[in-house]
Amino acid sequence: MIATSIIPSERAVLGLQVLAHDKHFFSAKAGFTTLDQVKQAREAMKSSNKKWSIFFGERLGVESAMLAQYIVEKGLIGRVFQVTGSGPHRLNKESREDWFFDPKQNGGILTDIGSHQFDQFLIYTGATDAKVLHSKTANYQHHEYGDWEDFGDATLLANNGATQYVRVDWFTPDGLPTWGDGRTVIFGTDGYIELRKYLDVGRTTERNHLYIVTQSEELYVPVSGRVGKPYFYDLIKDCQNGTEYAMTQEHVFRVSELAVEAQEKALRLNGLEEDK
Repeated sequence: MIATSIIPSERAVLGLQVLAHDKHFFSAKAGFTTLDQVKQAREAMKSSNKKWSIFFGERLGVESAMLAQYIVEKGLIGRVFQVTGSGPHRLNKESREDWFFDPKQNGGILTDIGSHQFDQFLIYTGATDAKVLHSKTANYQHHEYGDWEDFGDATLLANNGATQYVRVDWFTPDGLPTWGDGRTVIFGTDGYIELRKYLDVGRTTERNHLYIVTQSEELYVPVSGRVGKPYFYDLIKDCQNGTEYAMTQEHVFRVSELAVEAQEKALRLNGLEEDK
């Protein structure tokens, strides 16, 4: 297996080279920055028995998110009809490479950090496809970077009727002791789950908080150290056995397509006007 976290716009080209050398490919998100790249990867996979994997870490690397998936699959909150996600990130602009602020190289905010949210939407709702109903992007505060975006949101409709609203930004304030207060709320017909992934503001800097309300009770579950990160083990076994327990290949590609589609369809906002 060849793993990479190179400039996002270059990852798909490397993936094609890896497949041509009969190796599995593992990429950081965003794995693709254009729909044509995804199309080329799909074509290459038709004659390959290898894996093209993308690490959507806001689910796969978060124990509370993995426990939420298990709870949903067991039917404890009924049928999921909506997922809302908030993915604020700290910019740390002084440490960023030039490519980070080039939309052609990083793919845009919805292609990049928005991809985490679309991954969770399909998984938690059990949907196999979705369409982008509406999306927006803006550069509210960092005009020195031109077309780069510090905010994005999107609304999606899944092929099973579930909906999603997601918002992402680069505005985490310095007063927060971690890079972002990532949250997900999963609404079901018999209850709901809230994930406070990276801390619980004003209460603790411990990670992995899960709140669940069902028809019979309400619970708070501190998840750290209880679930682990089974994705990596499952991926290795999938590579060995040709199975798809970690993630299906179609999921990898469809999430990537949704992220790019949301980016390409986004209404570009002019930003905030100064008070007069």
